[in-house]
Amino acid sequence: MTNLYPPEVAELDARYQKEPTIQNELALEKAKLRLYQEQLKENPGDKELQWRVKYHAGEVARLEAELRIA
Repeated sequence: MTNLYPPEVAELDARYQKEPTIQNELALEKAKLRLYQEQLKENPGDKELQWRVKYHAGEVARLEAELRIA
């Protein structure tokens, strides 16, 4: 299976797979959020990208909340 992410996101994904900490997951989710936000700027009407931005924004918020609690 081919990795469809750019190198920055792929590197963060590999780091998270190797060491699944909240910090690594948060870095990965933030990178994915930036990626999809950039793609959404280029294709503002894309419903799939809108959903991905909303999903990853929620994941970032959830992980940041977990870090504040911990």
